[in-house]
Amino acid sequence: MDFVFQDEIKELMRSRNDYCVSLYLPTHRVGRETEQTSIRLENLLRGAEKQLVAQGMRSPEAKDFLRPAQDLAKDGFFNRHLADGLTVFISGDLFRYFRLPIHFDERLFVGRQFYLRPLIPMLHCCKKFHILAVSRKSVRLLECTEFEVNEIELKGVPLSMQEALGYDQQSTPLFRMASQGSGRGAAPMVHGHGGGSESEKEQLWHYFQILKNSLHPYFKEDIPLVFAGVDYLFPMFRLVDVHKNTINESIEGNPDELGSLELLKRGLPLVSSYFDREKRRAIGRYMNLLGGLLTSDTIEEIVPNAVAGRVDTLFVDNDRQKWGKFDPASGQVEIHPEQHRGDEDLLDVALNQAYLNGGDVYGLDPADMPGHSGGAAIFRY
Repeated sequence: MDFVFQDEIKELMRSRNDYCVSLYLPTHRVGRETEQTSIRLENLLRGAEKQLVAQGMRSPEAKDFLRPAQDLAKDGFFNRHLADGLTVFISGDLFRYFRLPIHFDERLFVGRQFYLRPLIPMLHCCKKFHILAVSRKSVRLLECTEFEVNEIELKGVPLSMQEALGYDQQSTPLFRMASQGSGRGAAPMVHGHGGGSESEKEQLWHYFQILKNSLHPYFKEDIPLVFAGVDYLFPMFRLVDVHKNTINESIEGNPDELGSLELLKRGLPLVSSYFDREKRRAIGRYMNLLGGLLTSDTIEEIVPNAVAGRVDTLFVDNDRQKWGKFDPASGQVEIHPEQHRGDEDLLDVALNQAYLNGGDVYGLDPADMPGHSGGAAIFRY
């Protein structure tokens, strides 16, 4: 699996050529479907060859132009090394492919620049969160992004309840099965959370106190934390939790029965609203500025302003294209109801230019889009 980093995306955005081919297709990591990847890629490459010839390239030149991708497809390379989606970019001076953890619809684009809108999720993929998986028998701390998960090696942290309480008893007389005094550090009375008798709940409270202290160096204030454990452990954890970004919902169930990837899969929906805050704030800001001179949902205004570096924030509809032409010299935008020969997706042009000039870009579902044109922008001035 590959990752597309900002510098690579910017290189693709800056690339302009008479012929730029962009291919997207869904793939499978395992199973019989993996054998179909090279076949589907070859079909897309045949379609690309036809479009190149239709746009003025001679057939032998088109075959040579696409040969690097054809060679890999015929070799079966993409049947053996896959993720969830494959994208291939070819121009006169560039050949790149990426196997990404994104499911793509099958698409082919030939134009003067690469079509990069499906890669928007990769622009926001590096936001981290932690999953703390706790049972009586084990403790795991996972560092996660939307697309990957790594277990953090815990040093100086007891990795089970028995180990934690054993440390406690050996190092300090703080732990007492019957301690319910009012002194500092005494366990509170805990009722109604399951998990056995009051003495067992008191043991759990001490367990989490010890975990809180030993895990503190691993927690970062700006990284959200998701707790994973059986249902009665989460309320106990919240009694001692001082992490300000702990998500209010937990991954329920015995984490000892869940691998890291499954925990990531279950944790993602819980942190999605947290990570969507910036997007929601940006949409709210657009709505507050609506009607003034700093917003527009007119493509003829958005594209030249994106090129000029005036776009602070750009929203594009994930499901729409706006075909047409843009003349950088005059700043004139020409929109067509259907794709004509030589057309570009003007939303993609605006996205590339806004991002290259330091703007924030968001791909939105149609129901979340402000405006009705498929694009909306907040201007810097």
